[in-house]
Amino acid sequence: MKKPLGCLSLTGFIAAFIVLVAVLGYTLLNGGGLFSPGPVTAASSRGTPLEGYRSHADFENRCTLCHAPWRGPDPLRCVACHTNVRDQIADHGGLHGRLENPDRCTLCHTDHRGREANITAISIADFPHQEVGFSLIRHRRQADGQPFTCADCHPSADYAFDQVLCESCHADLDRGFTTQHVADFGRDCLSCHDGTGAMAGFDHAALFPLEGAHADLACTDCHVNRQFKGLSSDCVACHEEPDIHRGQFGTDCAACHSTEAWTPARLREHTFPLNHGSRTEVECQVCHPANYVTYTCYNCHEHDPAKVEQEHREEGIRNFENCVECHPTGREEEGERGDD
Repeated sequence: MKKPLGCLSLTGFIAAFIVLVAVLGYTLLNGGGLFSPGPVTAASSRGTPLEGYRSHADFENRCTLCHAPWRGPDPLRCVACHTNVRDQIADHGGLHGRLENPDRCTLCHTDHRGREANITAISIADFPHQEVGFSLIRHRRQADGQPFTCADCHPSADYAFDQVLCESCHADLDRGFTTQHVADFGRDCLSCHDGTGAMAGFDHAALFPLEGAHADLACTDCHVNRQFKGLSSDCVACHEEPDIHRGQFGTDCAACHSTEAWTPARLREHTFPLNHGSRTEVECQVCHPANYVTYTCYNCHEHDPAKVEQEHREEGIRNFENCVECHPTGREEEGERGDD
């Protein structure tokens, strides 16, 4: 008969039972501190105790005040003490009432980080500020390079925000523009700005649709020097006519071009077959290497200009450089030939 392992022997079972009793006894007498990952905070941001406690350190060993067995921190147990937060969530007001996930307390507030830890001080990088209607993607650092702090925009203890702060801060950056901007659009900054750089609650399509290649443009690409009023929506107001046009196509850009991209362009008229010498359309630059007003056939056809001249003059054709006059579809034997 094999000798059983020590842990499965009678002695092993007795030892395990003694350890279990000791752990349970310690837990009953001292709470769950034995399983704590570290000291909880002794910091307090309020002068009045909550439910008789000044800080988490006062009930450190009473784990069940915050933790549900086997499930960890329980939001319902948090708001049992933090009733002001509970009321904000119920009324959809205040800071917590505007969050998308107000019941996930530990996303912002984590404890067991030592007695001095201030678990109510949330860094801008960690706080989901976009959930309260304003992204901080454009407000990471101030003009002097220093990072923003919550108090820069929320000086009061209840984190209330006054839009006057927008005006005063931006006036320090550019007083002339800010004064005129307020005069033109008013002081309700958040009715248009959500912090991303895009316009919140503003239907840009009513004035100019931001489609295709325009969709990814920054505001300043079109609104140079922060000019928002009086801009033309004509293509030529932003896009210079390319040299290859040679002024032959007018300013109705949309007749040939779309906002998806400048090329390929839709041709309104083209008498010469675009698939000449190919099963698919050839690139414009094959026949029009310099501009769209002039063309050449020599890029594809291995002509000897001197030989071409000789053959055409023998036939009495002098205007042989204008190929499409006699070969409107590109075929060799077509069209009427003359001596002009």
